[in-house]
Amino acid sequence: MSPEQQPDEQEALAGYAQPVVYSIPQMDQVHVHKNIAYKNVDGEDLYFDVYYPTDYRRHKPLPAVIFIHGDAPVSILKHIKDHPQYTSWGKLIAASGMIAITANHRSTEGLSNVVGRANDIDDCITYVRDQSTQLHIDANKIGLWTCSAGAFFALRIALYETPDYIRCLSSYYGLTELQAYYQALYGGVAEENDFLRPVFTEDDFAEFSASNLLSLRTTDIPPLFIARAGSDYPVLNSALDQFVGEALAQNVELTLMNHPTGQHSFDLLDKDARTEEIIEATLEFFQKHLLY
Repeated sequence: MSPEQQPDEQEALAGYAQPVVYSIPQMDQVHVHKNIAYKNVDGEDLYFDVYYPTDYRRHKPLPAVIFIHGDAPVSILKHIKDHPQYTSWGKLIAASGMIAITANHRSTEGLSNVVGRANDIDDCITYVRDQSTQLHIDANKIGLWTCSAGAFFALRIALYETPDYIRCLSSYYGLTELQAYYQALYGGVAEENDFLRPVFTEDDFAEFSASNLLSLRTTDIPPLFIARAGSDYPVLNSALDQFVGEALAQNVELTLMNHPTGQHSFDLLDKDARTEEIIEATLEFFQKHLLY
């Protein structure tokens, strides 16, 4: 599988243009504050949008769910927060009584910009917390939602030193290991003249390995919600299953919901009872750990 045909480009082309196949009352009446710049990279701003519940009162800060999207080429991710996948998820969270943050982060560009993308995510979360008063967000009650090749970035945040303000994390069809993503894109051993392949050390892979970070934890981690797609890419599910096995071995607070026939991006592509059940349970998961 080449960088041009990576799983997340296929996901983006097939999925990002689709809204979530589930709806709840009032989700189309939520309030949206668009295009807040959280950083500038080489003269270009990166933005996020904020979704507020319909009956929101500004005097009371609310917990927030921050979305960490998957990976894809630059042209697709430049305005990813405006794609129906994220506008519909933002509305679902807001209509469920919380604030949603959907943001644009840079592409890894075939894994040549992993650190840059990690910095974007860290900077977005820092900005949201620093500006929490203006945004009317409870800075100490943050949940994370991620999917696909965003998962190893999001899990790194939740598992490394386990910040207290990260109260919970939901991952859909998540690629939990940078090394697995690298193998999916580039295969085995590099050829001598392969100058396009990025180079990673074992320490690099370990930093973006959810299984490794989980094995090194020294304190409790936030509750996890894992949504697995049974018909997903084998390399992705192999890494995910390894992480789930480690989490179960450590007896962490884990909700695992498997969609046996679900494909990658099943929340957008598979309109069936199991998909709706998983999405409904996800919203209840965030409400339980952020609102109650």
